[in-house]
Amino acid sequence: MQLLSKRSLSAIFLLTICFTAMGQVQPSAEIKRAIIGDFYIQTGMYLERNANGTLADFQALAPQSVLLANDFTDYSTSNGFSITGNTLFSVMVGLQFSDKQRTYYKENPVVRLGFSYFTGNTLTSGVFRETQVPFDTLTSASTGQTLYVDSVTIENYNMNYSSEQLRFDGSFIYRTNPAARWSMFTGAGITAGLAITTYTDIYYSKYGRTDTRYANETQSSSFSYSNFISSKSESFQNRTTFGASAYVPLGIDFRIGKDKEFWKRTHLFYEIRPGINFTAIPELHTVANVSLQSGFGLRVSWD
Repeated sequence: MQLLSKRSLSAIFLLTICFTAMGQVQPSAEIKRAIIGDFYIQTGMYLERNANGTLADFQALAPQSVLLANDFTDYSTSNGFSITGNTLFSVMVGLQFSDKQRTYYKENPVVRLGFSYFTGNTLTSGVFRETQVPFDTLTSASTGQTLYVDSVTIENYNMNYSSEQLRFDGSFIYRTNPAARWSMFTGAGITAGLAITTYTDIYYSKYGRTDTRYANETQSSSFSYSNFISSKSESFQNRTTFGASAYVPLGIDFRIGKDKEFWKRTHLFYEIRPGINFTAIPELHTVANVSLQSGFGLRVSWD
């Protein structure tokens, strides 16, 4: 048998080394379980339907108030409801998660996490009193018709319980087609946090009015003149309150560019968030109000 040539031995040696090296190659490293794929910044309006409080509620919220120490026996409660609007500001990041094998990142859902700041009126109330007294009586020399002049005084007390809130904001977002230039999204979200500051405001105003009426008329319809008389206000700090909400994000997203990489990753979006807001008032109880957040935002994606 002929011995192998030096060239053949060299080839076998190289092949052996190659196969050995291939057998020692480790599989590709798994991707991370989650990555930050988006950055969001949003500003807009926070609307809240204020709960109707009572005079007793605000006397408990502001026990040192001089205005609320008055006698309100003959005052009436203001009816109806009020909606207040204040600025909303949010900063968030979007997390994308991998599949079970950790081979790629899923487009849906995206988990948004961040913080939102807003100011809201949680509780409102109001009482008023209208006092009408005869002021003068005039008789026409030509017709003999009698004209009565009444002096009317209106006093109003308006009360608001408000707070500045900084809350953790988290939501699940599902998009129709994240790769498209236009897309729509929805999901579910929650917020929770403590108030930066909480306060009770009390406003008092007094107006005067002169009414004229003819004999046998119960309503003034001829002449009326009103003027401002005086006003006072008080403001008191309250204990720190805890707030939380649940909402449904609904929005539309627009990718600014089609060609340049930077603008392809930059999006404008408009979002509304109908929901329910809960505020735990230490001096009273927990209040639940219907709320609506809306605003425009900027989203930058780098996935």
